[in-house]
Amino acid sequence: MLTIQWQEEITSLQQSLKREIAKISGGSELNIIKHICINNLKSKLDRLDEIEKILNIDKYQIVFIGTIGQGKTTAICHLFNLISNFKVSKTINGKSKDVIETRELLSTGSGRTTICEVVLKAANKTYIEIEPYTIDEMENLIFDFCDSISSKNVPCSETQINISQEIERAIRNMIDLKKVNQSIVDGDKTKNTLVDKAKELFDEAGEDILKKTALNNANIESRTKIKIEFDNQTTEQQWIKDTFAAINSVQLKEFAIPRKISLYVSNEVLSGSNLFQFDSVVDTKGLDENPIRKDLQKYIESQDVICLFVSPFNSAPEANISKLISYHLASKSKDFHHRFVTLVLPRRNEPENVNESNGDWDIGVQRKKEEIQTTFRKLNLDFFPGNILFYDALRYYQDTIVKLNEFYTEEDVQADKNEFIDAVSGVVKRRRNILLEEVKTIKESFTKIQKGDALTETEVKAIENAIQKLKSLRELGKRIPSFVYDDFINKFINYYRDTYPAWNTKHAIHRNFGYYKPRDIDIYFDAQIVAEGINENEMLRKFTREAKDEIENILQELTAANESLKTLIPELIKEFYVLYDDFIYEVGLKIHNETLSKLSPQSEQSDFWNAFMAERGRVRPRGERYGDNVCLIFERELETETSLNKFLQSKAEYYWEKLVLKTIGFFGQE
Repeated sequence: MLTIQWQEEITSLQQSLKREIAKISGGSELNIIKHICINNLKSKLDRLDEIEKILNIDKYQIVFIGTIGQGKTTAICHLFNLISNFKVSKTINGKSKDVIETRELLSTGSGRTTICEVVLKAANKTYIEIEPYTIDEMENLIFDFCDSISSKNVPCSETQINISQEIERAIRNMIDLKKVNQSIVDGDKTKNTLVDKAKELFDEAGEDILKKTALNNANIESRTKIKIEFDNQTTEQQWIKDTFAAINSVQLKEFAIPRKISLYVSNEVLSGSNLFQFDSVVDTKGLDENPIRKDLQKYIESQDVICLFVSPFNSAPEANISKLISYHLASKSKDFHHRFVTLVLPRRNEPENVNESNGDWDIGVQRKKEEIQTTFRKLNLDFFPGNILFYDALRYYQDTIVKLNEFYTEEDVQADKNEFIDAVSGVVKRRRNILLEEVKTIKESFTKIQKGDALTETEVKAIENAIQKLKSLRELGKRIPSFVYDDFINKFINYYRDTYPAWNTKHAIHRNFGYYKPRDIDIYFDAQIVAEGINENEMLRKFTREAKDEIENILQELTAANESLKTLIPELIKEFYVLYDDFIYEVGLKIHNETLSKLSPQSEQSDFWNAFMAERGRVRPRGERYGDNVCLIFERELETETSLNKFLQSKAEYYWEKLVLKTIGFFGQE
């Protein structure tokens, strides 16, 4: 929390700013310099309110974001003491052997991942809660699974259906049609073979019976339980491991498929853990083809969240992570870089194997850090070097049997954890210090404004000239030709085609009228992202960059006109960044809503969506493809009446004019 000294400092400064605003507003007729002063002081006041809220954050959420299967969950378990020793059977040198091995409590099996987002919180007692899928959503998932079974008999690769391992495992457990080992006698020999009970039923009775049996066995309506508490029948660690795995794979008949799992952990388990330092730790659902997801937005936009973007050592920063970070860091006004951390997860001596590391872990890490910084600079991304962190959860463990290497102690393991947690705490501390310095800067700037001299006639003329230049930039259509917007629909369709390449993914989106919640897919949000520009070199961000830079240069040049303006104008430039980011967002949101409107109704009464549905399983002439057909249907619908391209142009021009007028308004002009 803030010290009383700083709370009083901010409160006193806020009061002084309000008095000064009232004093200037209540004086003689307002001229340009007074308008600038008033708007500058109001901006400072708003910023102080925001700073105070941030500095008063007691505990941050720590959110791990990364591609599927890159080690997020393993790192989280080791960092926060969600590990324990278990007796397990392992095959070593071809022989099965019972050994004691360190296992993660949230482990779901070799090569598998959690089915959904997992939230960890320290609590007085241990229990698990879930946020379930709806009955309709689970029925659709079961049908997806049945379709995937039936499609295995279809030779055309385009219509082969694949669903995620996690969803398939959950569905098979729900409907009790698993893959099982069976012994088959062949002459005088007996061999084991894997039998797919779902495929076996489909081959015997067909798709309709498979779906009917699956729904009957799932008994979805009875799966209403959302909470389960530690029952004291075993150790808490064993209960967490077994119960979490059962809920994650939907082995408990009273639980539905979870959309989110919240694990509340008692001090009995967390003894010595750092979880108490944070409000919660979130293991987000792994990134797949589309990293810019709407469900991640709530964390990325929240001021009380530190985002840890996870990459494996050799490919850091991983492509999906770079894409996601680039999109958000394009918004200059939001200071995302204060809360963004690149977390690199080395494995099996990777740092020691870096060129010129001389087999030294620390040197290898430093070389990799420099490489990541170079990548960020090439992408024009603002990223603090201190926010690039490394953690190897298994650094001190043996490979064959996961237990502590005899050369190391528990103190070595804990020292690594503490170093990492201290580094995360350092991110928070760095952010607080930056904000406290900003408070000082605001106070110093305010003092200069109070002492500022009146403007000379020449200086007033310079401002008036700047205002005229700004007014000349109001009409975006004079700067950007219409044809640049004509590519939007094509870009959106290609984004849709490339991001969701699988046939069954597209069909699931169509069946849910543009959404697919199990994969957090929302094509209307995708339209917004494409229109805004995935990075500074795409769509609206690219088209308006030159005009944006011109406005910024006009404002920068004013600082040479007068000493007072050197104090006032930088604040205006910051405000302009906010206005520009708002402009991008407003146009993107309009595209989101217009796409939603164009593709309505989102129901079975829609000819458009029914045309999509009809493409499933349709016999096609040679050379005709499902993906091409649905994209053509999509394109035609977006082109009807007012084309989405023309709509983008009209909204960009409208909101650009509002942006320029608001910028001019800082000088008291309309």
